[in-house]
Amino acid sequence: LPCVRYQRTVHFCLQINSVCCAACALLEHLPFFSPDSLHSIIMSGAGCWQHCNINGPFPPNMVRAGVDSDGEVIYVGRAFHEGEMIPAKVIPTKNVAFLCYGGEEVLKEDFEVLRHGAFVWEYASNGSVPETAVRIGQTAEGEPLYMGRAIYNGSQTPGKVHPSHGCCYLPFDGAEVSVTDYEVMCVR
Repeated sequence: LPCVRYQRTVHFCLQINSVCCAACALLEHLPFFSPDSLHSIIMSGAGCWQHCNINGPFPPNMVRAGVDSDGEVIYVGRAFHEGEMIPAKVIPTKNVAFLCYGGEEVLKEDFEVLRHGAFVWEYASNGSVPETAVRIGQTAEGEPLYMGRAIYNGSQTPGKVHPSHGCCYLPFDGAEVSVTDYEVMCVR
């Protein structure tokens, strides 16, 4: 699988479940590459992560994840929180990313958005993920996290699939909502 160069000169690659390209595996042995950054080598073959913050601007060609109940388009994002890289929903008009952690919806002012890429959403349930699921982040203990989405209160809301918890958590209206039937973002 091809690697691409991120704007900050750190390499990223596509990681489908737990398989990553050999070139990225070599990065952990480089002196500037810390093991804590391994979750950052998660990339889509034709896509790239771009850093954003509360000041904008948002890049073109962000990957769409859903539509909020007010009609706003929601995009695929991720952010660091408590030592973890967590899938997040990004709504450009709100200038923040929303993730869920510890039973709450958490707003992040620094985050990344996924641009470009060829993805499909596949049905899954009870913490399972399809073989081609795109790993978006990981817990502090190293468990992979995936981008999921589900319909909740009139919103097609993305969130994190946490396999060991048997669900997809959605950040919604200040809370962390657990659903057992959801779709998972996968490589086309």
